[in-house]
Amino acid sequence: MVCLFLFACRKETSIENYVGPAANFVATIDGASWQAVPGTESVTIVAGLINITGINANNQEISMTLTGSGTGTYTLNQQTTSLAIYANIDSSFQYLYSTNQGQDTAQAGGQVTITQIDPVNKTVSGTFAFKGYRVIDGQQKTITQGRFTNLSFTGGPTGSGAQDTLTASIDNKGWQGTSIQAAVNAGVLTIIGSSGNAAQSIGLILPSNTPPGSYPLDGSNPSFTAVYTSLAGGATSGYVATQGTLAVQQNDMVGKRISGTFQFTAKDPTNPLAVHIVSTGVFSVYYGP
Repeated sequence: MVCLFLFACRKETSIENYVGPAANFVATIDGASWQAVPGTESVTIVAGLINITGINANNQEISMTLTGSGTGTYTLNQQTTSLAIYANIDSSFQYLYSTNQGQDTAQAGGQVTITQIDPVNKTVSGTFAFKGYRVIDGQQKTITQGRFTNLSFTGGPTGSGAQDTLTASIDNKGWQGTSIQAAVNAGVLTIIGSSGNAAQSIGLILPSNTPPGSYPLDGSNPSFTAVYTSLAGGATSGYVATQGTLAVQQNDMVGKRISGTFQFTAKDPTNPLAVHIVSTGVFSVYYGP
């Protein structure tokens, strides 16, 4: 739906009732104008993934995660690992629209074209158009006339020696794992990323041989699990994903590197009213011996 990348690079910015100059990240959604509020744009190029994310003044988010690191046209559909989503970040991410839902390109799909990556000024520009589908109720969103111009990015094109990455937005605040561990035990891959002060961590659990695809994080398949942990006042609280999606974009079982995106709603099993929203997550890790 991966900073999809990284979403964790998003700045904490008040976007309610925004009035200001035209943004450099715009689109039309079902005929209505949309523009990202300056400061909410996040662009990351890391570990063979490009993520471009923005939020408008009504908390409507567009996020595109592309499998690649250069200019060109990226196709979005049910078979590609590149993905685009539209969602209202005030609501459950169960209700997002994405290009990998639906049966065919009549329901969902599109293209993103990266026209320029400036390695000196570290900016990226391009265009996009796509249809997002929501399988839960069969609704569709049509995004046209999309454009992003000279958006600053972090990271840079990387090869097989890329560093591990685990980033996300937690309750609409950018987060980045600075300590990342990945290990396989009895065919189960566990990925854990912690912030520098260990106050927050995100964990993903999945089979180590998982092929590219989209997998629910709602408890229906215990092989796919996500957790969010926070430390406050000397007490640790754990929150388990009750709905959401883990999208594996590539899993090189020879080179032992896996990458993808995730988003989920996490609840405290002992207190259902304690809820956290983890969105626009991106990961790329090495899980070799």
